[in-house]
Amino acid sequence: ILPTTLQAAAQESLPADVPPPLRTTYLQLDHHPSSQLPPVDTALIHTRQKEIASEAAFFGYDLGAGEWDFDETSCPAIPDELILHYRKPYRNGAQSLFTALVPRETGRVYVVPVLYRNATPFFSATSSERSIAVFNRVVPADIAAKAIDPAGKWLSLGLCYADIVYGNANVLEQPGTEIGLARAPIPLLRLSESNNARGIVFTDRNAPGQYLVFNLTLNEKGRILAASVLQLSDYVARVRTGAEPKEKQLPPGQEPRIRTVPPGQEPTVKTTPQ
Repeated sequence: ILPTTLQAAAQESLPADVPPPLRTTYLQLDHHPSSQLPPVDTALIHTRQKEIASEAAFFGYDLGAGEWDFDETSCPAIPDELILHYRKPYRNGAQSLFTALVPRETGRVYVVPVLYRNATPFFSATSSERSIAVFNRVVPADIAAKAIDPAGKWLSLGLCYADIVYGNANVLEQPGTEIGLARAPIPLLRLSESNNARGIVFTDRNAPGQYLVFNLTLNEKGRILAASVLQLSDYVARVRTGAEPKEKQLPPGQEPRIRTVPPGQEPTVKTTPQ
């Protein structure tokens, strides 16, 4: 990989009619560690801590055991909730993870289980009915309806869902020249004329060498009906090995003989009696 200065020099040396190579770009929501939250958010979390712990315990998470920490996500599609990702690391590198949605005003605290020591729940959060129901409940109706419009912020809506059910999302915006992402879909909104359904497809770079393809189905009001996630590995270009094939010149053949068929008699037509 060339240093930044050499890359810039190489780009400047390109002819004027040759565009610079595209860079791979991603979209990501802002995450703020627990130590850097605004005082109003910290006070709210402290006030609702018992509710968060109780809801987490229902799904098998004990906030009183071990070293739990959390961060907060800023999601424009969910302005009335704090989106908190609670994580507990283990010595072997595994972690437990769940997402807590805490209303800024009155309302119930919701928890979406994501990982138990690196193991997913029996019904994975990425496509479970509970995750979909919670998401549809916390996204205001007017925001959801506007977001699913072709000119709306539908990708931001999908990014918020991926962040809640996965803990973090790096959505591919422009694949650039990265060969590994040659088969990764760019963000796409699908419209169905038959039933007014919408579909959001996007790629989440979740780890080096692999990525997730999210496929969300929504109705005309922007409510998620179904969600599926497919994990794929980076595309690897095959390198040709061995000697190059040799050219073989075929000897010129003889011209095909032309056979003249002498004119014969007209064929006799047999008539089959009816």
